[in-house]
Amino acid sequence: MNNEFLERIKSRREVLEGVKLALKDKFIGIDDVIDKIIDSISLWYLTPELQFRPLIVSLWGITGVGKTDLVRNLVKLLKFTDKFIEIQMDMKNDYSKNIENFLESSGIDSAEPAILLLDEIQRYRTVAEDGSIIDNKYFNDIWMLLSDGKFQNNSQRRAEILELLFEEMYYTDRRNNEDEDDEASDAPPKRQSGKSKKANITNAPKKEKSYKFKTSYWTANRFKKMLNLKISAEEIMKMSVEQRMEIMEDSLKLGNVNEGKTYEKMLIFISGNLDEAFTMAEEVEDSERDADIYHELSKRINIIHIKNALSKQFKPEQIARFGNNHVIYPCLDKKSYYEIIKRNCAMILNRVETEHNLKITLSDAVYDAIYRNGVFPTQGVRPAISTVYNLLGSNLPTFLYLCLVNDLNKMHIDIKNNFLFTKIKGKRYEKEVVLDIDNIRDRKTKDEKILVTVHEVGHALLYAILYKTPPKQINVNSSGLSEGFVINHSSIENKTFLRSRIAVYLGGLVAEELVFGEEFKSIGAHVDISNATDAAGRYVRNYAMDGIISRIIKKEAPQPQELNYDTEKTDDIIENILIEEKKRAKDLLNQNMGTYKLLVKYAVENNGINVEHFLEICNANGLKLKQTEINDKLSYSYDEKVTKFLNQ
Repeated sequence: MNNEFLERIKSRREVLEGVKLALKDKFIGIDDVIDKIIDSISLWYLTPELQFRPLIVSLWGITGVGKTDLVRNLVKLLKFTDKFIEIQMDMKNDYSKNIENFLESSGIDSAEPAILLLDEIQRYRTVAEDGSIIDNKYFNDIWMLLSDGKFQNNSQRRAEILELLFEEMYYTDRRNNEDEDDEASDAPPKRQSGKSKKANITNAPKKEKSYKFKTSYWTANRFKKMLNLKISAEEIMKMSVEQRMEIMEDSLKLGNVNEGKTYEKMLIFISGNLDEAFTMAEEVEDSERDADIYHELSKRINIIHIKNALSKQFKPEQIARFGNNHVIYPCLDKKSYYEIIKRNCAMILNRVETEHNLKITLSDAVYDAIYRNGVFPTQGVRPAISTVYNLLGSNLPTFLYLCLVNDLNKMHIDIKNNFLFTKIKGKRYEKEVVLDIDNIRDRKTKDEKILVTVHEVGHALLYAILYKTPPKQINVNSSGLSEGFVINHSSIENKTFLRSRIAVYLGGLVAEELVFGEEFKSIGAHVDISNATDAAGRYVRNYAMDGIISRIIKKEAPQPQELNYDTEKTDDIIENILIEEKKRAKDLLNQNMGTYKLLVKYAVENNGINVEHFLEICNANGLKLKQTEINDKLSYSYDEKVTKFLNQ
């Protein structure tokens, strides 16, 4: 048993464990991600001698969840900063035309373990949105590196080496001539005459200057890499041009100068935002949807979704080179956002205490205000941290001044109605602050809020009646582009569910007609009508659920001859389905009008209604709903139906 090997493994395992704990302490809400990354790099870090091709770890997630920053911190903790290269994959300058140049100029030995980060890989797409191929003029050698770590042979390398040496010969000769001119100009004049003067000039020996280094470090290092030399760059710097020419000739005889470098010990992180997989990333204005719901929805994303998203941006053979080691970051949940907010506030307040011996504490209302106005769940931590500094950091000097002039060493800050405030000796001191999202909500009139409440509660109640479970979130006072919304579950679609979904889409419109009358219903249902029409169209034309068997689409050349293009025949069928489901929605709301009124009353009086109160009111009125998790798909009991069928 090799004791030295065992000791190395033990020591490095301890390092990895320490790195894991340090990363978990710094990055909030991604413990599972950190565990997977540390597990993935274990072979590379513990026994690099067993690795014979680059290790590729791909990191995917929405912006601002810690992909790039985690890699940078990992590099520091592993003490690999001198063996780390980060490349932004949207660089297009002349120097960055290939990855090999970056690696060769980095000083990294190709035979030693190193770390490469290819960041924002989605910007390097090779397939356009319309499916056409993009001919990238830069970084084309990335696919060789990802394949087996080896770059192709370079037949021009000999010419490049010769060019490098001839340049050195030119500048060496030029420098020597300049030195001679300097000596001649610096020599003191001598009083001589006639023949003796001429003899002195012609017979005087030339004095040569001696330099420790004959070339620059950059040239020596490039020479070393081009010839795959084992000697140090410093040794090469001491060599004359003639000595380097001799080494070059010997290397050319061996025939390995033109061989491409192999980086088989490389750890390659690929990082990117794939909006095709993380569809919620497009909802950049959404500050209302519960972060926990986005968190749960993002946990649905798996390697199949990632490969499908990559297929929209890269060729199949390129996707294969990414490998299967895909680490998927979830969206952060509400608890994580609050912890991040409190940690950043603490950093500011701790600095105040250190610098001014003043301890400041914050009420929970301050943290709530930062969350409400700073968290956009699809944009990660950056907006939240920005709001911490806007709300707390920029207004802190006012309260710091109050402490100093009143000779205080502690203070508590609270917030109410757009004012940060504190109390000193019973007197209130306040500072007005700007809360953009709260202000948007507050600017809505009472009539606007009631209109949205009537509409959204109609959706929510119909959903609960038809699916036997409450929605995951009900928002009747949104600050986003939509006035309100109801978040539903996913489901295993069937004929009954599709018809029910159409009724739910039309529930807001029906509720407005019942409460305000036909003449005063709003235009707020226009998106609902589009969704209902789309669902009814797919019900008839795609899924053959209304007596028509063929797949029906609009005729657009060129199209396969096997399809049915008679769309006019189904127009009336689709309209009739919409009429039937609107009537069903109206009948159901009328049958449950008592429950509907209680829900609307509660939402109006409390400026909103959460799922818990919705469920309580519905069940108190006999609906017998059962709460369902967001990632639990709604479905009929198909297993029971099969059992019954088999037993017939």
